[in-house]
Amino acid sequence: MNEYIDELVRDFPTIATAVNVGTSTEGRPIRAVRVSKNNVANRPLVLVEAGLRAREWISPMSANYILHEIVEHYYEFEHILDNVNFLIVPLVNPDGYEFSRTTNRLWLKSRSVNGNGCFGVDLNRNFGHLWNTVGGSNDPCSDSFVGTAAFSAPETAALRNLIQANSANLALYLSIQSADQMVLYPFSHSATTNPANVAELRNLANSVALTLMRQNGRVFTSGGAGLLQTPASGSSIDFVAGTVQPDLVFTLETGAGGNYGYDVPESQMAELLSETTYGFLTMAEYVANNK
Repeated sequence: MNEYIDELVRDFPTIATAVNVGTSTEGRPIRAVRVSKNNVANRPLVLVEAGLRAREWISPMSANYILHEIVEHYYEFEHILDNVNFLIVPLVNPDGYEFSRTTNRLWLKSRSVNGNGCFGVDLNRNFGHLWNTVGGSNDPCSDSFVGTAAFSAPETAALRNLIQANSANLALYLSIQSADQMVLYPFSHSATTNPANVAELRNLANSVALTLMRQNGRVFTSGGAGLLQTPASGSSIDFVAGTVQPDLVFTLETGAGGNYGYDVPESQMAELLSETTYGFLTMAEYVANNK
């Protein structure tokens, strides 16, 4: 992934720029790519984050495939790139991702040392909006460990700083996860609490779900995150919607494959990556036309 980022910014310098987001617990760089046609700064911004959870390999792959499309095939997306900038973080949790590749395929968390032989924080329970109020665990050995405080993980703190530094132009925030086949909008902490523009969110989520279903026939559902999934606080989308408050905040849960949903076999990878990208492009076109 790092080699691919280097290649993109080398080959497409008028569109793609590498951004250092921060450093993981074990010292790995967390990197992003800013995509801006002719480096025009003040367009509406779409910020995409992927790879919060280690075992969801299809998530960072989706972010990289999106980069591949909008940068390497930029000429197909002139209308979008004339009107929208992108900031894409393909892998927020590089330590957990490497651990899932080398040691434990089912690993979910980061790799912070918690003591008593326990490691890691569920990064999607560690963000600062209503942190540790519902759906997480205070057990350092649990897969849903919320951390010792909001943003106690360097990975979430780095992403928070990136979000806040780019808040002025932020029009849409997207978290790519796997693999519940859903398009979700805030809030994830509650089945009944919605942003003020819930009608707009619902309409766009429905459009994206329809786009996704048209690709390969997989069924995608759309709705409030806390309604369609078990309510949980400390998510990235709740932090963005609850504090920065751009108009549009979503989680896209990719198509499923393999034994667990997120362990997509290589034979299905291209199909799922293309499918997810079409869903993303529906959101990007909406921003280009409306924001």
